[in-house]
Parts: sequence; C-alpha cells; structure tokens
Amino acid sequence: MMLRKLFNFLRPNRLDADLREELEFHRAHSSGSLGNLALVQDRMRDASTIAWLETAAQDIRYGLRQLARAPVLVSVAILSLALGIGANTAIFTLINAFMLQALPVRDPGRLALFNDSISGGVYSGGDFKANEFSYPSWQYIQAHNDVFEDIAAFRQGTDILILHVSGFADSGPREQTKAHLVSGNYFSVLGVAAAAGRVLQPSDDSPTAPRTAVISYPFWRDRFHLDPGIIGQTVVLSGTAFNIIGVAAREFFGERMETAPDFWLPLSVQQQILGGDSWLTARTVYWLNFMARLKPGVTLATAQAAANVRLHEFYLEQAGAHPSADLRRQIENTQIQLKPGGGGISGLRYLYSKPLHVLMGVVAIVLLIACANIATLILARASARRPEFLARMALGASRARLLRQVLTENVLLSFIGGAVGVGFAWWSVKLLILFLHVNPVVKVRPDPIVLAFTLALSIVTGILFGIIPALKFSRMEPRSGSLARSSFWGSGQVLIALQVSLSLILLLGAGLLAHSLLALEEQDLGFQRDNILSVRIDANLADYQQSQLYSLYREIGERMARLPGVLSASVVRFTPESGSSSSSNFSMEGFAPNPTKKMDVYTVPAGPGFFETLRIPILRGRAIGPRDMPTSPQVVVVNQTFVNLYLPHENPIGKHMMTGSPFKAPGAEIVGVAADSKFYDLREKARPMAFFALWQQPVPGVEIVLRTAIAPASITAEVRQALQQVSSKLPILKVTTLNNQIEHSLDQQKMITTLCGIFGVLALVLASVGIYGTLAYAVARRTSEIGIRMAIGAQRRNVIWMVLRDSLVLISAGIILGLPLALGGTRWLSSFLFGVQRVDPLAIGSAVLLILIMALLAGYLPAWRAAKTDPMRALRHE
Repeated sequence: MMLRKLFNFLRPNRLDADLREELEFHRAHSSGSLGNLALVQDRMRDASTIAWLETAAQDIRYGLRQLARAPVLVSVAILSLALGIGANTAIFTLINAFMLQALPVRDPGRLALFNDSISGGVYSGGDFKANEFSYPSWQYIQAHNDVFEDIAAFRQGTDILILHVSGFADSGPREQTKAHLVSGNYFSVLGVAAAAGRVLQPSDDSPTAPRTAVISYPFWRDRFHLDPGIIGQTVVLSGTAFNIIGVAAREFFGERMETAPDFWLPLSVQQQILGGDSWLTARTVYWLNFMARLKPGVTLATAQAAANVRLHEFYLEQAGAHPSADLRRQIENTQIQLKPGGGGISGLRYLYSKPLHVLMGVVAIVLLIACANIATLILARASARRPEFLARMALGASRARLLRQVLTENVLLSFIGGAVGVGFAWWSVKLLILFLHVNPVVKVRPDPIVLAFTLALSIVTGILFGIIPALKFSRMEPRSGSLARSSFWGSGQVLIALQVSLSLILLLGAGLLAHSLLALEEQDLGFQRDNILSVRIDANLADYQQSQLYSLYREIGERMARLPGVLSASVVRFTPESGSSSSSNFSMEGFAPNPTKKMDVYTVPAGPGFFETLRIPILRGRAIGPRDMPTSPQVVVVNQTFVNLYLPHENPIGKHMMTGSPFKAPGAEIVGVAADSKFYDLREKARPMAFFALWQQPVPGVEIVLRTAIAPASITAEVRQALQQVSSKLPILKVTTLNNQIEHSLDQQKMITTLCGIFGVLALVLASVGIYGTLAYAVARRTSEIGIRMAIGAQRRNVIWMVLRDSLVLISAGIILGLPLALGGTRWLSSFLFGVQRVDPLAIGSAVLLILIMALLAGYLPAWRAAKTDPMRALRHE
C-alpha cells in the first residue's frame, strides 16, 4: 500500500487523470449526485498518496513561485545568507580539519597519547617527568602493561639528517632529509600497513639488528618517482648505512598533524645518527613520547590510573631501596594525563583552537544579524501579501497551514543561500589557508561532516529568521484583516535594535584586537630588532665533532664580521621568537632554595658579540667576550628578572651557578647582568634567563646573527658565500630577518584581528541594509502624513529630520542594549588582548561613532525621498 502511494506521489498527473476518469465513470453510471466533484477528487487524492508529502511538495512549488515574484528581496536575502552561512561553514571547515579529523590509521578512537604537547627536544636532569619519558621507563611500562594492547615510543620531534642516496658517505649528492625515530612496534600499534615492502617490526629495533628504514609515500613519489626498486637499496644517513625495507601507506604522515618525515628509523640507532651518548640506558634523559592502543572495553581513565601506577613503580625502583618521604611525595605528584590519541599531535590545533572558537562565535553573530535583516525585509514586504493571506484564510486555510507555508518559503530561501554559501566557504577557506601560512596534511575542504553542518545550519537559519513573520501572518483576522501595520513597524524596530547591538559587539571586539596588535608591535622588546639577519646552521649535519665546534664558530663569527655592510656578528643557540627554547632547573653556590618554589631558568648559549649585535644593554658587570674560551673558567650572564627573583638583595656578580642540582663546584661565574628581553612570547613578561658562553659549551645547532648597516636581505648571497668558504659541507637550514621572525609570531593575532574587523564591517553593512529597509517601509506607511505636513507648510529639512529621528532612536536603543553585552563579550578576547583594557574608551567611542555614521547614511536616503514627496500625490495615496 505504501509503495503504491509513493508511486502515485511520484506521478501526480497520472493520478489526477485516473481519478477524473473514475469519477466520470461513477457519475455516468450513478443515479444519485456525487456532490462537489473537485472536493471528492481532493479527498480521493489524499487517500491515494502520502498526504503530508504531497502537501510539502505543494508548499515547495508555491514557495518557489512566491520567491520568484520578489527578485530584489530574494537577491538581498540570498546574498546575506550566503555571507552568514558561508562564513560559518568556512570557519567550521577549519575547525573540522584542524581539530576534529582523525589520523588515517586503524580504529583511531582506541589510541591514547601519554602527552599531546607539540614541544620536542631532550631534557636531562634528576626531575621526575610525566610529559616526556626515558627509554627505560618505556621498557618498564610496556613490560608490566595490562590495559593496553601495546605501547609505541617515538622521539618528541624529528631530526634533520644528511642523506647520501648512492650508499656511500663520500660519494653522491648530499641532501638534507627529515627522519623520525620510532620504536619497532610503532606501525603495528597505530595500525598502518606498507604501500610497498614492509614496515618496521620490533626485531628491527635492536642495537645488534641490521640498520633498516621505512620511507614515506610522498618521499618515495617525489624523490624516487615511485620506483619499486628502491626497496632493498642502501642509503647513508649522517654517516650510517640503512637498508630501505618499505614505504608507509600513502595517506599516513605520522602521529603528528604535519608533513610526513622522509624516513622512519628505529630508536636503537639514536647514538649513531645523533651523536653523543646513548640514551637507551639513561634513566634521566627524557626524549620520548608514547602512543598506546587501548584493550577493548578499557576506558581512558582506567588506563591512566594503571599507567600512573607503573610509572610510580619505575621511579621508586630508580630511587633505591630507602627513598625519603620527600622523594616519595615527588614521585606521587608525577602524574600522567592520558589524552585521546585519535587526533594525533597537532601544532595547528594548539595554535588555532582558541582563535577558531572565537571566530566561530563571531560568524554566528554575523549570521544572527543576517537573520534579523531578512526578517526585517520580509516584515516590510508583508503589506503587499496581506490580501493573499486574507483570501486564503477566507477560503478555509488554517493558521497552522499558513504558518507552515511561510516557514517553507523561508527554509527554501535559506537552502538557496546555504548552497551559495558553500561556494563562498570553499573560496574563503583557500584564502584563510594562504593567510595562515600553513600547509595542513589533512584535507581542508567541505566534506560530509561540513555539508551536514551547513544543511542543519540552513534549516535552523530558515526557521530563525522566518518564525516572526510566520507568526505575524498566522495571526491575521480574516474579517478585519487586522495584521496591523504598527505590529510590523514594532517588530522591525526590535530587529533593527538587535542588529545594531550585535554589530557593536563585533566592532568593539575588532577595535580592541587592533589596539592590542598595535601595542604588541610597538612594545619595547629589550633589544633592537631592525637590521638583524639570522642564519640557522647545524654542524652535526656536516659531521663536525664536539671538539671542532669552538674553532668553527670562532672562524664563522670573525668571517661574518668582516663582510661589507655588517656592523657586528655573533653566534647564538637561538634568537628571539625563533620557536625554540631551552629551560632547566639550576642551583647556586651558598643558595638555599625555597622547597615549595621550583628553580627554573631559560638557558641561551651565546657567543662573543651577541649582546652588542642585538643591542641588549649590560646593566652590571660585563658581557660574554672572546676571552671566554673552552679552557677558561665558565661564565654566565643573567638577566634582571633572574636577579629580582633569586637574588633580590644581593650583588649577583661573582656568584656561581649551574644547571641541575645539587650545586657542584666550580659552576659558572655570573659576570654580568643584562637588561630584560622578550625571547619567547611577546605577550608575557620577561622570564629569568641565563646566557652561558657558547664557546665553553658548544652545541651543534646554532644561529648566526648579523647587524647590518644596510637592508639585511641584501647581503644574503654574500653570507652564503662566506659560509661556503669557511666550510663547503656546512648546510644552511634557514635564512630570515629578525623582523620577519617576530612578525611571523604575530600571525595568530593578525588573523583574528583581520577577520574580526572584516566580519564587523560585514555586520555593519547588513545592519545598515536592515535600517534602510525598515525606514523605507516606515516612509511608505506615512506617505499621507508626510503629504499633509508638507501641504500645511512643513519644510524639507523638517521631514528629513523627522525620518532621521526615527533612525537615531533605533540606533540609540541598539547601542544602549548592546554596550553591556559587548563589554561582557570581550571577556572571550582577554587572552588575545595586550596593553589594553577591555573597557577601552577609544575602542568604544570608535565603534559607536562608526555605527552612528553608517546608520545615518542608511537612513538619509529614505529621508531624502520623503522630503521630495509631492503633497497632492501623497494625499491621494490612500
């Protein structure tokens, strides 16, 4: 029966013909009257098809015809909806890509991360860690595991190595390549197969096993052109030969949401490719993160409790037979916080989670303004449709039927706007990706989740802006037609005030963000950022030994300082806002630390001339100089914040300190106090810092900094040539200016400021359209009144003021309503504000003034038209 009704619905013309034929037959062969044949046919149609579906189809067809009769209103509405829905879809697309998409692995929902921090590196010390882990701790937890199917370990970050494709270190081209150290069970835990060959296995991760490597699919495609012969070929990575055993699955890029490394190597080769001591047996070298697969039925909370028990057991075993009560307490306070691992480790999620959520709120406000705008326009058009609805009610249409019809039209309008909005979103997302300077490995485009979001948003939007007009239409009295014009006018006023309030929220937020960005850019950073060129190198990649670094860096510094246009040069571990940092606990001679306060300091190995090059003032003592050689007593320069925190009432010059605890003589002598400078976060106050002499503690990865008398970028070629003369095998990893580096650190602030400003202006334009439409309707409604006023002597300026006064009343009401909401809403922006208060008179005044100007412009055209009214024609208007 249901299939027959569906068949009849899909073929309505055939059904009508059959029903007419049947009725004609009955009328011809019946002695009695069948009554109203049209009514009988309608009832028979209802019984022969799916009634509600038939009615819905009728509403849709009728709604499309009604929309076609108002092309101007429909065009404005579609444009408003496309902007509102498209903006929401664009931001949600980024949220979906950056925060919701899972790793392309088997059953990602059962993966658990022991730490989802994006930071990497190595920490050596006696502290108990729960955010980085040692190799022995992985072995212990894995051996005593009873809640995970298996646990994989991997290096916190990736490493840049030198690749020799020919298989011989002294032949073939030298290339830079990116490698990731992982445990042998890494691929099996994540559930990743090989596109060619095989993946790593636990048997490959042993110091005595043959050296094997797995390459990524993009590297196989771009470097080896998908040549299957690469399987079994030998390559040399930083002096160690590896046999390529396989290619990872095409879509797999690792546990981090970033470009796939070129190679995955076993953890057991750490010492061979990174140099230095082996970390495989070191219990206090923290360099690993763990990814585990939960057993079926095990929750994350249960697994976390079990993992903490095992970690505490390991640390107690490490502490010895009789650990002190204080040591036990430290161990108990070391707690693992398991995180869902299905989404991997994402720097984009870390950087843009909060901005994107704020922007989602911003575009939601824009959509609300668009809804209020369209509702205002529909109400303004209501007078033209009053006869239609009165006629339908007189013919027996119920209020529910009218309500459904109007909502159907509005949802249709919203669907069309949503469809256009998807195209707008696709275009916008491409621009946003370019603006963010990111190349995400996941697909940033509308997918089924995004399209479902847009569909749901379109339905809600259609109901939202259509409910008020629909209720107004359904309350008509058929006899009197008393859908009073004043009710339209009153509803329009409320909607306009709402639009002004919401626009004020966005404009005030944009003003605060712009003021904050200006404060960030103009603040005193403690150094002079102009005319500084930074060149990053890594001596490890050129096979330099630790004993050779002093001579290398001294020669580089002297060679760079002699270049034309260079005022001074130095070598430093990392420069301000480079994205790198190093911190450690420390101890001082004769200093009793507060047991409740952790002794932390940020360490920066710096060479001679560093403070001069960055123009960081030395407040006391001296800077690091050429005399601070490897054979000289170790020295350190601390900053003023260090002195204020740890030596507030003492002269720091001459005191000795060292990283780690307890203090062991002789340590490094504090020879100077430098002014505070911001190295890590432009928003934060200066942190306690210790600048150790780089020549005395050389590290392989450094940055060369040069202060120039000319544009820094103009001497890049000369710098590269000079480095080649010092060492032809020394690779240059990055060349940039300090200004560019700092500007790049403000990308997030610039993004949210720019987008909030754009959406604020868009909201103001939409509100202005609503004001214009409402006032235009008001002028049309008062045509007779205006004609009478002008006939008895009213001047044009009086008429203009009369109309503008209504506009000012609406705007004032919106501002009064919106200002408290705006000030309250700025709390969501507090983490993005710097050097500005939430209650900022300049930002508030600018937002209010902009709204007043736009509102008066929107109201002037209806006022000007009203002033040109012909009194005689106006008197005949009604």
